[in-house]
Amino acid sequence: MNNTEQKSNKANKIFYIILALLIIASIAATFYKIVIMKNYQITAQVFCDPKTEKCFVSVCDPSADDTCSAASTTEERTTYYKNISKKAASISACEATLEKNGCGEELSCTTGEADCSYTYCDPNNLGEGEECSN
Repeated sequence: MNNTEQKSNKANKIFYIILALLIIASIAATFYKIVIMKNYQITAQVFCDPKTEKCFVSVCDPSADDTCSAASTTEERTTYYKNISKKAASISACEATLEKNGCGEELSCTTGEADCSYTYCDPNNLGEGEECSN
C-alpha cells in the first residue's frame, strides 16, 4: 500500500466516524425533545356546547359502528365537539399536580396557557364528511 492509499483510508474512517457521531447526536436530540421534554402538540376533540359555540357535528351510524345503538334516536347519536391543540408537556405537568387544572375529565386550555387553542367549526376549515352546528 502506498502513502496515498493510507491517507485515503484514514480519511474515509474519519468521515464515517464523524457521520456516525452526527447520526447518534441527531437521534439523541430528537429523543430528548420528544420523549423527555414532550415538545409536541396534541390535537383532540373535546365537548362543545352548540347553544353557545359553533361546533362540529358527528352523528353515529349504527350500521357502520358497533358502539351505536340502533334503538337510539338520531339526536341521542349526535355529538358536538370542537378541536383542542395543546402542548404535551403542559398535559404532563398538570397530571403531576393535585389540582389537575386543564386536565381533569377532558382537556381544556387554562387561562394564559401558551400554545393552547380551540378550533371551532367554520365552513373554511371543514374536513371531508364534517358538518357545523346551526
